[in-house]
Amino acid sequence: MAERGLTLSDEKTLITHIENGFDFLGQNVRKYDGKMLIKPARKNVQTFLRNIRDVLKRYKTVPARVIIGKLNPMIRGWTNYHRWVCSSETFRYVDYRIWKMLWQWCKRIHNNRRKRWIKMKYFKTVGARNWVFCAPKEGEAEDYYRLYYAVRVKIEKHVKIRATANCYLPEDEQYFERLKMQRLKKSVKGNGKLWRLAERQEYRCAVCRQQFSSEDEWDIHHIIRRVDGGTDDISNLMMLHVNCHRQIHNCSN
Repeated sequence: MAERGLTLSDEKTLITHIENGFDFLGQNVRKYDGKMLIKPARKNVQTFLRNIRDVLKRYKTVPARVIIGKLNPMIRGWTNYHRWVCSSETFRYVDYRIWKMLWQWCKRIHNNRRKRWIKMKYFKTVGARNWVFCAPKEGEAEDYYRLYYAVRVKIEKHVKIRATANCYLPEDEQYFERLKMQRLKKSVKGNGKLWRLAERQEYRCAVCRQQFSSEDEWDIHHIIRRVDGGTDDISNLMMLHVNCHRQIHNCSN
């Protein structure tokens, strides 16, 4: 049987130099002075800001709390998608553009009011940050709904796995257990799993039986090693102090 030839789509295929970069899944991959960086793509940023503008145009006369309720999920979703790449500069730019659009939205509603009055009504000082777009909560004079700002999102870079590490070698078991714990800490679901594990152990180290304190560093450990067929299920995990964890692996090696 003759093999069927494979062809590439001209519309979806791009051959380019890495220093010129390319867009993929809303992000731009490019080398800058010999260092490859991944950033939110310009088109993706423009589309996001256009969606924000469309919301403000669609809801011209609603209360500010409605605008905050519409924009916050959009900002959270977009920033959470791009938080794993080099996005700090883009996040600051996005916050600035959203602020300008909100200022225009406020001036359009109150075109007969002074700028100082608009600023006092809609923009408050929260902590060290000024000009925070806010709306008072009903029945709570001192509490406000607040716009979510992109710069508040912590950038979490992907941790590169050591090139020589192998999850099927006993000597690398502790290394991968530490990576597993770091990943669990970065998600709500993972943090819930860690809390259930600590609660099951009565918040005590499974080896020394000392209670964990807020200053302690701790790890998770596989009861049955992954190299021996163990799983990442909570029933096969236990929480240990870092030193206790190191002792277990030193004894097993």
